Amino acid sequence: MEHTDESVDVESRDLHSTKGTDTYDLESNADEDDSYSGSSGDERSETESSETGEDASDNIGAAVHSEVNFDSITSDEIRAMEFATVSEAYEFYYRYGKCKGFAIRKASSRIKELDGNKVTQMKQFVCNRHGLREKKHLTRLDRKVEHRRLSRTNCEARFRVQYRKQKDRYVVTAFVECHNHELTPARFVHLHPVYRKISEADKAQIDGLQTRGIRTCHIMGYMIAQKGGYASVGFTKKDLYNYFDKKMRECIKDGDVVASLNYLNVKSSTDPMLYAEYAVDNSNGRMRSLFWADGSSRSDYFCFGDVLAFDTTYRKNKYNYPLVVFSGCNHHSQTVIFGAALVADETTETYKWVLNCFLECMEGKQPKAVVTDGDGAMREAIKQIFPDATHRLCAWHLNKNAVENVKDNPEFLDGFQKAMYSNFTKDEFEEYWSELIKETEVEQHPWVVKTYENRSLWATGYLRDQFFGRIRTTSQCEAVNAIIKTYVRTKGCIFEFMHNFDQVLRDYRNNELEADFKSKFTVPVLTTQLRVIESDAANTYTAEIFKEVKEQILKAGALIVKHKSDHGDTKIYTLTKFCNDTYERKVVFDGTTLQCSCKLFDSRGVPCSHIFYVMKDEHVDHIPRPLVLSRWTKDAKIEYLNNMECNGDVDSNVVEEARFGAYCSAFTSFCKEAAKKNGVYGQILDDIMKLQKKYCINDDPIIGTQIPAVGDPVAVKSKGAPKKKKKEPKSVRRCGKCNATTHNARTCSEGTQKATEPIVDLQSVSISDAISQMDEKKKRKATCNVDRSVQKKGSRPPIHRGAKATVTTQADTNGCYNQMHFQAQMDVTGTSRHLNAMCGVQHVMPMVPQMFQPMHLQPVYPMYGMSVGQTASSCYGMLQQSVGQSSRSCYSLLQQVEKAATDD
Repeated sequence: MEHTDESVDVESRDLHSTKGTDTYDLESNADEDDSYSGSSGDERSETESSETGEDASDNIGAAVHSEVNFDSITSDEIRAMEFATVSEAYEFYYRYGKCKGFAIRKASSRIKELDGNKVTQMKQFVCNRHGLREKKHLTRLDRKVEHRRLSRTNCEARFRVQYRKQKDRYVVTAFVECHNHELTPARFVHLHPVYRKISEADKAQIDGLQTRGIRTCHIMGYMIAQKGGYASVGFTKKDLYNYFDKKMRECIKDGDVVASLNYLNVKSSTDPMLYAEYAVDNSNGRMRSLFWADGSSRSDYFCFGDVLAFDTTYRKNKYNYPLVVFSGCNHHSQTVIFGAALVADETTETYKWVLNCFLECMEGKQPKAVVTDGDGAMREAIKQIFPDATHRLCAWHLNKNAVENVKDNPEFLDGFQKAMYSNFTKDEFEEYWSELIKETEVEQHPWVVKTYENRSLWATGYLRDQFFGRIRTTSQCEAVNAIIKTYVRTKGCIFEFMHNFDQVLRDYRNNELEADFKSKFTVPVLTTQLRVIESDAANTYTAEIFKEVKEQILKAGALIVKHKSDHGDTKIYTLTKFCNDTYERKVVFDGTTLQCSCKLFDSRGVPCSHIFYVMKDEHVDHIPRPLVLSRWTKDAKIEYLNNMECNGDVDSNVVEEARFGAYCSAFTSFCKEAAKKNGVYGQILDDIMKLQKKYCINDDPIIGTQIPAVGDPVAVKSKGAPKKKKKEPKSVRRCGKCNATTHNARTCSEGTQKATEPIVDLQSVSISDAISQMDEKKKRKATCNVDRSVQKKGSRPPIHRGAKATVTTQADTNGCYNQMHFQAQMDVTGTSRHLNAMCGVQHVMPMVPQMFQPMHLQPVYPMYGMSVGQTASSCYGMLQQSVGQSSRSCYSLLQQVEKAATDD
């Protein structure tokens, strides 16, 4: 049994720790043979863990000693308290410190074996200002960051409990109430780290908010409003940022790329249509590019992939990798994403790799038209990979370039927009362009000339017979970029980006779901005079496309027949507008189909006003089926799957994957509604199992693929002007005499070592030790060192080739030594240091080359051969006399000695 004197409070003078580590308590024991082990204050013994089941800090606020009034409790009452567990004692002192205005921390402990179990015999808790910061952390010369502010004052306040086997409880054996510092006012107490914690309930709430793209600062504001103030939240904004960072670091502990590939691998188990491919740099094994597309994106491309918007956006990730987005337009005229890629650079070869991955992912189906921002490398890659696709430049980027290159010419800018968007024929465009550049006097402008050469890529007159499905800009990609910014934080990792990118996809698909509901379960109000045709259009097209069709029906009222001719079963209408005789369009009607010279149906996929006028004149009460483009109808996806099933030339894999996407969409809606109903869970599962038995066969189980080790990418430079480099921080100012940082040369006390000057010891051999060793062995050779000028404030000595030498400086003041040691590379044949520059408290002593025996002089003063009171100048005179000639430096002396040795 262990005996302890409870009346004596043993001082623990050695409890000084910078990192909060614990030392053994020095309390004496009667039983010297009992062995015990010290444990860290941040660790728990096995017995303690089994008693509580969780960290003591997690139990704060429990109903232990809840009846204690901490404002009026006395020291005697505290010393008479008993606790069932160590965690109860910690909780009591935790709440006591929070009430009184000081923070606590765990200190030393003692664990002992009792009946085969480890029991905490003693535990001590101290004020967080207990101890002092170790001096080695204050005197480091290689420090890269500033010192953290001091908070420890060697406070002696403590609270110690000890286990009593007879009572099977912990009793208070020491309690020191007094502090040597000011206590924290109540309005600051919640800022102590020990009193800051994010609870599990708060974690669940903030995780949900972050998943929905809420920024961290806004989450903090929401929690403050919910809790009723900053003091009631329980944590600070910095704690919240650290929590998110720590959680992300845990996710990517094996590497960012490895975590991302594992994420895709796991996702593929529920999405067999998921496609992903990455490229690795063979020189360093790091990832260069990554392309991926999930099953729903691939199904959307099979339905709406006739027009592809291809753009590079968003590079605010950790590696500055640009994001390549493949997007298009669905049957609701909404943005739909077909795939994405992260690439290391924006070269032609990289774009070719991405397009090849995209083509392989989409089973070789090439788009009919591609819209880009005009990047040269991207254009060249499209020519090689999509040779049959019509390439169009983004109208928004083109107009922006026009504003930047042709400034102070608003007439040309207005005319240029008309040239881009107006439905000219080729001849009409050429005529209009010639007049425009003459009137605005830009015929010789280099940008205008170059842009005109590429007119087939942007002028509507040259693209009016090509289908672009309402896509004339890369605004879809820019919209994706804007939405991603709401979810992804700046300089985030790839793993985080992929999670948030999936959230963007879910948002887009939810928009499509809402649009489907609006189109299928609501009916528009009919307002035109052609009610029959308008009703047929409302039943056929989606709600968004119907608006455009209705606009064309209304425009038919302003048209007038200028000429009509019959050629057998074919009729040709020449139409003009009311009060506009210069406007003329021709419509050919053969009894079943209609074709207009405006080419609106060819470029946009909807009938034009001229066709609706002829339908009215010919009493056609419905839109002919050849004029109904299936991609704009309510059942666009269903019709596409039916057409693929009837067409035997289509690849069976394409049909299978497209059906899979449609089935997934249907079952997702079903599961959402079914999950809300009570009492039908078992019945629904039985019905699903029956469907599986009826239509499905058992396949082999999915076998996960092993992700190879791929290194994280290296941050790349982005396009554009480089960022301005930040100015390097100024070096620390030092004294020119003693090299200290606490004063300058004017206020330095020569020959006197200041008590505040730190002691630095880098385990180097001093000069006196080196001389004593040379005297004892006499065979040892010393290294030569030329004087390093220490008057350069804060500057490191230059590095030269030659032998290594250890330079040591000392100053003797009443037995106190200040030593500074550094390793230097010196060239004894190419450098010169003046001896008379070595005046002051600290001196650098020149040493003899290894080939000679050192001078055996007693180092009473920091210089060799200097007696007390002797100056550097007199020492310099002695050296001159010993050589017999006028030498201006110690290095000259070394040259003479070396030359003499060579002659011998």
